[in-house]
Amino acid sequence: MKLSHWFLALLVTSFFSCESPKTSQTNEKSDFKLEITDSIRVAYIGKLNLMDVNPEFERILLFDPQNMKFVSTDFEGNILGEFSKDRDAPDGFGFYPMGAGKFNASKNIQVVSATGIFEYDLEGNLLNSTKVPRDQIKPFSGRIDAKREIQFVNGKILVTGTVARGEFNKTQPEFYDTFLQLVKADPKTGNYEQFLNLDPESIFQNDMSHEPTTISTTFEVVNDELYVISGTDPFLNIYELDFPYNKVKRIPLQLKDYRLNQGEDPKKADPRAISYDPSFGIIHKLVIVGDKLVLTYDTGYDAQDALRYHEQMANDERKVFNTRIANKYKLRYQVLDLDGKLLSDSEIPEKLGDVFVGREGAVWFMGKVNPEIEEDYFTLYKVKIK
Repeated sequence: MKLSHWFLALLVTSFFSCESPKTSQTNEKSDFKLEITDSIRVAYIGKLNLMDVNPEFERILLFDPQNMKFVSTDFEGNILGEFSKDRDAPDGFGFYPMGAGKFNASKNIQVVSATGIFEYDLEGNLLNSTKVPRDQIKPFSGRIDAKREIQFVNGKILVTGTVARGEFNKTQPEFYDTFLQLVKADPKTGNYEQFLNLDPESIFQNDMSHEPTTISTTFEVVNDELYVISGTDPFLNIYELDFPYNKVKRIPLQLKDYRLNQGEDPKKADPRAISYDPSFGIIHKLVIVGDKLVLTYDTGYDAQDALRYHEQMANDERKVFNTRIANKYKLRYQVLDLDGKLLSDSEIPEKLGDVFVGREGAVWFMGKVNPEIEEDYFTLYKVKIK
């Protein structure tokens, strides 16, 4: 289900961007498309976000953000279990998980949060937990949908670990020099290893101030290598999977009409503010699907629309503007090979939302919700690359 953008209004900035670097010529593209091959309907009143799909167990994990409730179903759409946890409950995981919950090899639900690692059955009974000592808890950003997933790797759990505020703030160069993108969590010891600095050539090392919301990393594990895209930075970075995580290569992405946010003058930026500006482009997610990669991104607005976005408007004017923008700028996806070569670039099919997972050669998308009609069901689509 598509979540609404959360952001604070930014002041007009003069730093409009250039298009991202090109990785290949147009004539090298192939005509790979996303094609819906199956669907699953889940009867439910309220809101649901996609967290996980497990084809082996034929189970789906969803999350109700209004009631902070996990909902598990089978592939027929039948609800198998529901549970919620109070923030301070003895068996609770805190306020938000760091990434979407996921079925583990025991068919239970694994949750990683800033406070620890938790394993629940479908009814919410706590089976195992390893908590982080209170004085070691860090303010990692939370996520309640599959835009950020956890990955099981060699007995550890990898997850994006964005810390928006720490020893340094976004106006200081040290914030970017010391920024660590990922966390390797150990379910046995509860140890959280933060690792992977920003690439020294990334846009975030340009001595400008950047919003922490633009640095949230998407990653995949591919053939014992770590494929990483750092927020808005239009490059695919490939690293060795194990310490010291040596960089293998850095591949520029060819993103259509992509407007790269160059950042703000640190002297003018508010070090306490955390904002998001949709007039700039952003890369949302990267997944592996068989022998290909799929990523989704927003292009951002052209210069005229970006300026208009930052202008003061009456409520009616803003509504008209937002409707026009939604129709003009559609979510896009790219299909790449495992070397990062662009194979195709298209708009996301109309039925599909912006939250998805890659599983066993297919992509599973939450269907787009009709904003005009409150429906009593949600649809999950199985999509193949053809």
